[in-house]
Amino acid sequence: MLYLWFAGNMLYGAYAAADGLYFGLVIQPQLFAFFTLLNILQVYWYAHKWSMAKTLVACVVLCAAYAGLHVGFWQADLRAIADHRDSAVTFLGVLPAIFIAVGFFPEFYVCIKEQSVEMSNFFIMLDILGGVFSTISLAFDHTFDYVASITYLIVVLLDIVLVFMKVYFYIRGTQGKFGHRSSVDRSSTGSHRGPPRSSSESDANVELKRIEEGRA
Repeated sequence: MLYLWFAGNMLYGAYAAADGLYFGLVIQPQLFAFFTLLNILQVYWYAHKWSMAKTLVACVVLCAAYAGLHVGFWQADLRAIADHRDSAVTFLGVLPAIFIAVGFFPEFYVCIKEQSVEMSNFFIMLDILGGVFSTISLAFDHTFDYVASITYLIVVLLDIVLVFMKVYFYIRGTQGKFGHRSSVDRSSTGSHRGPPRSSSESDANVELKRIEEGRA
């Protein structure tokens, strides 16, 4: 899931820069990719118990791959736009939406398996509002970029699916049960790095474990 979002934002950042979208819409996917990278490194550090040196090497490799591919796809976008190859421009614009959309499916699988959506309401609503306002901002450009809007609207649609799943699991009485049970189990076994952790730290580890299960 995280790798797909990391790649999807790299692709969309290249498309947004080449297409000359607003500065905020160009920076947005870079920031999202940065925070996704932090989550990936946390998985290495906490779930796989990698050493600091190994984690830093992974960070350098991922950043180098991101920069190289970003520049490559940016140049490809520029060439396609300059040559008026509309089909290529559309493909390069839709490709990040596909990556980001597919990245949601591991989360859907985990939610169905656990009968609970552990993403916070604040995160989901913030993601929905971000997609809505980003789409609205495209309307203030000289021409509305329908291809760029696909990435934002697909995020809004899939987040709404998570909202409905959360409501459904709440009605069934299973919402929020899995995370509490897992945190108790993990704290009782003591299988963690370093000294005993607080309940908030245990919850963070549960979330990281869920991400790993979704990627598996």
